[in-house]
Amino acid sequence: MDTRFFLEAFLLFVAPGPTNALLMAGAVKREKAVKLLAAQACGYGIASACWLSLRPLMSPDAIQILRLVAAGWLVILGLRLTASARINASKNDDALSVAATSLLNPKPFIYCLAIVPMNIEPRALGIFWIALLGITAATGSVWLLLGRRLSGGKRLVERVVGAALIAFALLLLRPLVPFVAT
Repeated sequence: MDTRFFLEAFLLFVAPGPTNALLMAGAVKREKAVKLLAAQACGYGIASACWLSLRPLMSPDAIQILRLVAAGWLVILGLRLTASARINASKNDDALSVAATSLLNPKPFIYCLAIVPMNIEPRALGIFWIALLGITAATGSVWLLLGRRLSGGKRLVERVVGAALIAFALLLLRPLVPFVAT
């Protein structure tokens, strides 16, 4: 694992989305941070375990197509954030909502099929699963801190993260450049 791997994974999981909005809302409501982070880890951990176990069964062409889909999703999300979308945090969030939202979130899918290197043995995937849990704990903590500290500056954060998502989509497309050039 190199620095680029950690940077790409951090950018993916720190991006605003439903799980992070729930974490922020929980922090605003002063819910227990450990309970929310544990719920997020459960959801992301289960989802990534499923994707990592299916990955060896997928053909390289299918993974490239999924990588294109993931990049498209990130561009759309990034453009929405930089244009006008707001982080939407409802009032009735709890650990169960965070766990369910994390489980259904496409971020573990993108992590497992686009960030985790393709040339590793299936037995080594456990290291990347543990890295995912560590990275999501760090990024979830960022959103909990934002929920406690930010009152009116959310818009700037959304624009910066939206631009980062678009840049990340371009990083996902980087391995596909040789295929397009031929």
